[in-house]
Amino acid sequence: MQELNAADAGDDVIRSFIAIEITDEVRAGLKAEQDTLKKIGANVGWVAPANIHLTLIFLGNIFQAQVDSLARALDEAASQYPPFTLEVAGTGFFGSANAPHVIWAGIKGSESTLTDIQKQLAGAVRALGFAVEEREFHPHLTLGRVRSRKKADELTSTLALAKNTNYGLIDVRRLLLMQSHLEHQGVRYSVLHTSPLKGAQ
Repeated sequence: MQELNAADAGDDVIRSFIAIEITDEVRAGLKAEQDTLKKIGANVGWVAPANIHLTLIFLGNIFQAQVDSLARALDEAASQYPPFTLEVAGTGFFGSANAPHVIWAGIKGSESTLTDIQKQLAGAVRALGFAVEEREFHPHLTLGRVRSRKKADELTSTLALAKNTNYGLIDVRRLLLMQSHLEHQGVRYSVLHTSPLKGAQ
């Protein structure tokens, strides 16, 4: 991911989200899982391994002028929590077995800390006037988005075989305000602001 200064972010309107980065080890494990699933031939739009991340809040389109206030909200939240570790393990899907929508890898360990951070950020973002989804936060890493029911049953049954697979650990040390860039070759992400976790252990 490319580091950017907020002042250099470009257009007045930015597509943005708040996230936690994953490690190269986890990324490699998830890529291998994607490669296995691709062999099924289901109609899935797979997330490029370089773009897999743990989304805390999707902001959508924001104005460049709002970046600084969002950065302060991230800094405030990050100042209250020490670094912690998450485990990436298992696979699953949102939707039904014959009509899945999203293929994901699961997040385990320190879930309460992660949920607390997400709730604090959601409150801070709402206070700034942004709309945040009200539904319960279910941490996951999106691997792909299913486009049709083609071979859906085979896809979900194969996912069940990996329900106990461990893909590695994420040592969470910072929160990221991210920007999505829609380009001809796909989506590219860059970092608008980094907030290191500084809470007492």
